[in-house]
Amino acid sequence: MRLWVDGERRDCPEGLSLAQWVERERIRNPEVAILHVNDRLIPPERWTSTRLREGDRVQLLYFLGDS
Repeated sequence: MRLWVDGERRDCPEGLSLAQWVERERIRNPEVAILHVNDRLIPPERWTSTRLREGDRVQLLYFLGDS
């Protein structure tokens, strides 16, 4: 299936969950990643149950906090 990730087209296997996609893409520091699918924020506790579909738009952001 084709996804759009931060504006770039990416080919991925059908039926991936968002959690599987994070692992497959080797996203660094997923504990501070913020993921939007089709302009909707997906909280980390829903990554496993969120299935990606053909044409989905994924945006990856990182939380930068003040310490």
